[in-house]
Amino acid sequence: MDTSRNSFSPGDEREGLDLTPPEGGYELYGHRNAGAVKTKNWHGLYWARRNEVGDYEIRTVPTSSGEYSASGGIWSREGFEKHYSRVEFDST
Repeated sequence: MDTSRNSFSPGDEREGLDLTPPEGGYELYGHRNAGAVKTKNWHGLYWARRNEVGDYEIRTVPTSSGEYSASGGIWSREGFEKHYSRVEFDST
């Protein structure tokens, strides 16, 4: 796994994203192969939290301050964990 995809700090290609988590216990997750996906301007990040049955509720990561995080629906635990991993980041 490309470790640069599950951690980053200010100054990398994701700088400028609004990484303020939505209320309700959401954590940042990134696509395991975002760099290999050829979708233009796609950063591969979602806010996610586990629900009562163990699946993931996801929300978008706004691309700039002032935008809102929107619901992205629910992913099965198996499918989400196959494609996404939790991202550690330094918010300072």
